[in-house]
Amino acid sequence: MNPSWPYPLLRLKPGKEGMLSRRHPWLYSGAVEAPIEASLVRIADHSGRVLGVGTASATNPLAARLFRFDDGPLDEAFFRERFETALQLRKDLGLWDPEGGCRLVFGEGDFLPGLVVDRYGSALVLQVGTAGLEALREVWWPVLFEIGKREGCTIFVERSQAGRKEEGLEPVNRLIKGSLAGPITIREGAAHFTVDLLKGQKTGFFLDQREHRLSLGRMAQDARVLNVFGYTGGFSIHAGLGGAAEVATLDISAAALDQCEKDWAMNGLDPADHIRMEGDAFELMRGLEPEAWDRVIVDPPAFAKARKDIDKAFKAYKDVFRLGARATTPGGLLWCFSCSQHLDRVRFQEAVDRPARGEPRGAGARASGAAHGPSVWAESSGRVLFEGAAGEGGVMAEEQPPSGSSRPKRVLSFFGAAWGSVSPAVLVIPFGQP
Repeated sequence: MNPSWPYPLLRLKPGKEGMLSRRHPWLYSGAVEAPIEASLVRIADHSGRVLGVGTASATNPLAARLFRFDDGPLDEAFFRERFETALQLRKDLGLWDPEGGCRLVFGEGDFLPGLVVDRYGSALVLQVGTAGLEALREVWWPVLFEIGKREGCTIFVERSQAGRKEEGLEPVNRLIKGSLAGPITIREGAAHFTVDLLKGQKTGFFLDQREHRLSLGRMAQDARVLNVFGYTGGFSIHAGLGGAAEVATLDISAAALDQCEKDWAMNGLDPADHIRMEGDAFELMRGLEPEAWDRVIVDPPAFAKARKDIDKAFKAYKDVFRLGARATTPGGLLWCFSCSQHLDRVRFQEAVDRPARGEPRGAGARASGAAHGPSVWAESSGRVLFEGAAGEGGVMAEEQPPSGSSRPKRVLSFFGAAWGSVSPAVLVIPFGQP
């Protein structure tokens, strides 16, 4: 079906157009004057002046998502321009690798709300999160398929997105086009990873951690590295290739650890230098020798999948980050991550700050940004140190340690770094007395 233009008008309540006038792409149900009856709409203020065009949902509190801020159709020409612009940006950033992985389309970040498209070598994996995009599938899918084929992609897979249920859509996990005999292999820097496009987490792999994995590899020489919630060992393998003396991967999934060990060997690394830790992360970390690991990565799953879970999640983050800090050797590095969108940056910073400052080795603060990071926050004050558009480089800022302290623990923090991630991430550097 190719929905006819013009789409129905969705009128706002008086005074509710403020967010859209600032070009914010979201509109909540409380701003809408009448019940939503169409999945494709032209959004207008109370007087009838059209402000933009987008998709809408009667079942989702996020009632509408704007694709354009003028009065025009979401047609083939529109999607072609959006896809080509997104592709050119990845090429300009040096991310478009026929053997690598990157996010081609990142929803609102590419002005295509509800759509995610990831490249894994010769495969494109897509996620469709709104009923409006489903209604437009016959418009945008042929364009995406054409561009993908032109760029050397022969496999097309679709995976479910969490938001489909709220839009009244059924889950999906399927091969759309091409032939897929099993997992595929991608390259990331010097590392090669196996990716299961139909069974792996998210679209198959955690592409948003690329820059952090590469960074760890540059800082791993002769270090003992602990990768907690390590999944298939992305951080572990970069650490091994970076010259780590010993690497441990901790995860509760036996299948993920099996793949980690296979990929470790596939990358030419000595199995004797890798330790498999299978089980509950909290329990296993409590049994670790304190201050024994030079590089510690703590990248847990989403502890807060809904707002009602925030308080419980906050306690879990504090606990696991405390255990990570406890395991980190004096002078070592600790990476702390969160993928819980409901835990805001202030609470996340507090979850890291409390266990870090609770260490007897003291703490100061330092902040760093990475490309694609929308902002960088000072760990102790919450000041915005850097606002970055896609592809801009980061900055460094450092706070002096408290008066009278010596060799403080320093904290690097970034919000939304790692090539399009919207999760907060913090890097804590202990500099305690050995």
